[in-house]
Amino acid sequence: MEKTAELLSQLPEEAKDLRINLKRVLGGESLNAEQTWGTALAAAYYIRKPELTAALLADAQAAGISAEIIADARGAASIMGMNTIYYRFRHLMNAEAYNQRPANLRMMRMQQVATSKANFELFSIGPAALAGCEMCLKAHEAAVKKDGLSEDNIHDAVRISAILHGVAVALEIV
Repeated sequence: MEKTAELLSQLPEEAKDLRINLKRVLGGESLNAEQTWGTALAAAYYIRKPELTAALLADAQAAGISAEIIADARGAASIMGMNTIYYRFRHLMNAEAYNQRPANLRMMRMQQVATSKANFELFSIGPAALAGCEMCLKAHEAAVKKDGLSEDNIHDAVRISAILHGVAVALEIV
């Protein structure tokens, strides 16, 4: 975790909790290494903080995380960039006029995963939480559970994403 640790060392003292929290969650809790790094990368890509993404990507690759996990993290972040806006709109409007219309949004990447459907769905949870998209959160939670993952796994994915968002904010106040 050399590159991420370097980046975290730039955080102000006021963000000490974030340094500690990120080291803890990237060390793995209920998620295996691939799930942890894929979740972190999907969140970082979604957050769009280049130096944070670059540090996490370098450390994920150094940890032996496969190109397929990285591809699924990129795919999840990209698709969620679209879906969180559209489905949050539908939820917030809560109007039959919009909810009855087909989305007509291509989402084949969600079916053509590089690793597993469970991984892709898990990697989608963080961006859904970051966007505050209730419909996305519920849909991905159901899919993750259907694929055998637990509430602990979902909880840890959201914690990783929340901490990374805090780190991105703290990097702006350096």
